[in-house]
Amino acid sequence: MKKYLLLIAVVVLLVVPETGQSGTEHELLDFVDTALRQSDVAYDIRDSMTLSQMDIESAEHTFDTKIVPLTSIGFTQGTGSQKLGLELRKEIETGASISYGLVGDRVDEDSNYVVENSHVARAYVRVSQGLFRRWGKEYNRTDLDVAELRDRQKKLSAAKQMQQLIMSTAKKYYTMVLEDQLLIKSREALNRSKEHLDSAASRQSVGLVSKVDVYRAELAMLTAENELQVRTRQRERAIDDFRELLRLSMQDDLSWQKEISKIIPVIPDTESVDEVIFDNRLDWQEYLMRTQISKREKYQVDRNLMPDVGLSFTVEQRGEGDSIEDAAVLDETNWSLQLEMRSSLDTFSEESALLRKKMELSKLRREGEALRRQISRELRDGLADLQVMERKHQLSIRRLEQAKLALELAQIRYEKGLSDNLDVIDAEAAYSDAELSIMRSLVSYNNAAISLASVMGILNTDWLRMSISQEETL
Repeated sequence: MKKYLLLIAVVVLLVVPETGQSGTEHELLDFVDTALRQSDVAYDIRDSMTLSQMDIESAEHTFDTKIVPLTSIGFTQGTGSQKLGLELRKEIETGASISYGLVGDRVDEDSNYVVENSHVARAYVRVSQGLFRRWGKEYNRTDLDVAELRDRQKKLSAAKQMQQLIMSTAKKYYTMVLEDQLLIKSREALNRSKEHLDSAASRQSVGLVSKVDVYRAELAMLTAENELQVRTRQRERAIDDFRELLRLSMQDDLSWQKEISKIIPVIPDTESVDEVIFDNRLDWQEYLMRTQISKREKYQVDRNLMPDVGLSFTVEQRGEGDSIEDAAVLDETNWSLQLEMRSSLDTFSEESALLRKKMELSKLRREGEALRRQISRELRDGLADLQVMERKHQLSIRRLEQAKLALELAQIRYEKGLSDNLDVIDAEAAYSDAELSIMRSLVSYNNAAISLASVMGILNTDWLRMSISQEETL
């Protein structure tokens, strides 16, 4: 049952949504906890699980004792009749049905008719057992077994959706933090452009540079102002999108750390991951459950081709008379044994249902083969993407170092009059791009790590907590 450990953890979150948040060292865990408790997706999942439990209870109710009133009032020309009674019915999983009943009949007479024994009372016990088709516990429990299997499928689907919710929350969180950092860098770039413009204007006033340098500096400052406006709007959209995911109003406080940290993903040994990934992947477990459900339903469809024959035995105590007191004596004992054919000889519908179920199983086998290939491909892609993002991040760090050296050199040459300010503007733009690139690569790496955990089927709050606890702030 190891493959259901992740499912149990998610179900606990769904069943006990009122549990308070535990203290954590990173606000991302608090945001994920909020999403798992109060997001629209979380509410939809809980509703789905409630409906699934209701389906089980409905199937179980088939085998509960039911109280059936036996009451009727009728009138025929010259006479009237009334019936009053009660019957208890219970279906047994083996295909048997037991009924206990007590019923009284009364026929009114008038001047045109004389009715003998106008009052009749009966107390009876009837036991019926299905033969051939309905014989056995496995056939008669099909609806209940399928409801229980579907409930397990819904739980697997819920756990899968919760994994996707964790991943979506983490990605939107990093998008929000990234946009916040990009806005800060845009402000810094604008300040540098203003300082450079002031410097170019001062140098031009004493004849050290031409008016062209001032124009270039003004153009660079305008470009920086435009970038700042774009980043401001992007940040607002990212925050609004994140609030919508968590179902937070504008009045709810929303704060986060001002640095992007590189998480260290906890990943199983790549040599053994192929052996455990199918036990952890919830979509694969859900596929296996759908296959099991289809096979269980096929068993019932196969049995429906057999004749539906019922054997019924009834024992009855009966009383008759011209008054209720006479009929209530119940001094007559009767019994009966009946064999009944409940199905027709036309099996067209049953054969069609069997053919449909065989086609469904064949389609499921094809889906299983495609899903197995997809999981293997996603695993390879996830590992490769993480490696690529790691190399990209390292290259971004080196690029930032080189851009910083180039900017310092360009400023020195410009101050000594060895070059114009075009080299400085280009160097500043390259340095700003390198700063943005390193942050983007860091976010891409974190998203790739979380996506890989999802691909492996190990993404949950515990994995996220362990990975974040080893993060590196860069």
